[in-house]
Amino acid sequence: MSSTKPELKKVAEFIANGDTRGAANYITGTSDFLNVQIKNLSLKLSNKDESVKVPFNDFSALIVGVVRDGKDFREILTADYYYDVKGVANETDQRTRMFNQANYTPVETSYMNLQTSLVQQPRQKMVKSAWSTPYLQSEKNYEMVSLDNNPEPAGVFTTRTFAERNLSGGTNRRAVEFSLKQFLCVSMAEAADSSASDQYVGRDVERFPAGDHNKYLTSCKSCHSVMDGMRGAFAKLDYTNFTTGGATGTYSQMNGDFFNQHGIQQEYNTYSTNFITPATKDILPDLEIRQENSTWYKTRLAYLMKRGDTEAVARGKLDPTLSTIRDPAIANAMAADFSAKKAAFLEDLKANRAVDAYKTQYVAGCLNNLVKANTDVAEQRRLFLICNLDNKKEMSVLYEHYDAYLTAAKTADTEKTRLLGKLVNRGKPAPINLVTPYLEAREELRLFPRNAFDSSTGVAAKMNKGSYPYGFVVSSDNFVNNAVLGSKSTFFGWRGSNAGGGQGVKDFGKMLSQSRRFSQCMAKRVYESVCLKKLESTQYTTLVRLGDRFEAVNYNLKSLYTEVALDPVCGVVKEE
Repeated sequence: MSSTKPELKKVAEFIANGDTRGAANYITGTSDFLNVQIKNLSLKLSNKDESVKVPFNDFSALIVGVVRDGKDFREILTADYYYDVKGVANETDQRTRMFNQANYTPVETSYMNLQTSLVQQPRQKMVKSAWSTPYLQSEKNYEMVSLDNNPEPAGVFTTRTFAERNLSGGTNRRAVEFSLKQFLCVSMAEAADSSASDQYVGRDVERFPAGDHNKYLTSCKSCHSVMDGMRGAFAKLDYTNFTTGGATGTYSQMNGDFFNQHGIQQEYNTYSTNFITPATKDILPDLEIRQENSTWYKTRLAYLMKRGDTEAVARGKLDPTLSTIRDPAIANAMAADFSAKKAAFLEDLKANRAVDAYKTQYVAGCLNNLVKANTDVAEQRRLFLICNLDNKKEMSVLYEHYDAYLTAAKTADTEKTRLLGKLVNRGKPAPINLVTPYLEAREELRLFPRNAFDSSTGVAAKMNKGSYPYGFVVSSDNFVNNAVLGSKSTFFGWRGSNAGGGQGVKDFGKMLSQSRRFSQCMAKRVYESVCLKKLESTQYTTLVRLGDRFEAVNYNLKSLYTEVALDPVCGVVKEE
């Protein structure tokens, strides 16, 4: 807290009157406490490196909101609500929450006061589909994003930030390791137990690494028995690409049950039939034939100009695409020229089309065009040359002919390179990557979460990567806590109905938050933040005492800060 702030005088008055508890309670009620101490704690918890140098995000907002509102801190792992930031640009646009964190980053960049800017919102949401457009929500009279309630909300576990950092790729083991470290202050090595059952170890884990089963038993089993038993909690979750058929840079969290129950795959199939297929069938051939006079080009040109580009700038953006698409008129003209000048060569190919060397060099299927029935000689030759061009590209006879033609015409090197590239469709986008900007220009481009889930169980496909037959096949989001044997049970202090496991990520959150280790971990984090020193492993009794105090104040984190600050071991308050 800055020494120039009036709050400092108030704190001094409390201390002068011998009311250190009053001073501590007053501090935890200030905006500075929330904007510095709690925000930094929330940022550290949101990433595995525990850095405060990460953008403010939905994960952090939920933690700060829970503390500000004096809620039971365990709710950060089970809540069905989230915290929004009001007073930011485009705050009505759900894309700033679901597809990026633009709704949250101004907290840092604009130095916003979290005491007043955070707003609790009921029910966590997921995206069914969204319109892909550069227009803002405020510019349109329809909802850009179609949302519905998350079927299994679980506090920070079901935020986009958690999904991005822990559910992207992989097999969701990272989510378990992260959760134990951040919320129980336990490394995977500490949680490992070689005596635990390996029944739930996945299909991607080799039981005989380098042919040695003992290596698996001594270096793999202990971690995987615990981690793989727990990862089932995240079986139906993924950080999913939103797409129209091709890859995009748009991602969000997704739940397999949500995907299946809302019929998202069927909805995408209908959209594809009504929009993507017709554009691919009709618009793209027209683009290839008519080039800058095509419907595709004219639609994109009008759209870019409507968005503010001059015609010259808009054409400058579109023409590079045309440079990757062969102009059939040029190709046919070159074929006719080649046929007229190289008739003897073509007759030789025709006569030797069955020779292996010819079939390899000129492509057997293409050579057969030279004897195609019911086709005149000129067309037979054209078909061969275009086929050879498509298959051999820069090694084709037509490419070499065009190269010589352009050289003789003294075409500039850059233009020559462009024209030759255009002839062989060098760099031509995939059909879907031509269809999507066209649909965007017509405001008909929709994004759907990619289907990454089993249609009957809702389990993410990645959960069953691997092919080792003795690996466990995940068919639900049930999970088992294998860190319960011997001293592990005391170490973690598991309690409650989910101590041994459960179903889904909410039960996983309950399992963690109801353990004694959760209370002790939060006490440890607060101690090291307030007291500015490590709570060493030799100070176990202090850890237990502070963890118990956290529970005694009903898991109120503000109160825990007060208790830690006043604890004699901390040393913040000097004893008389």
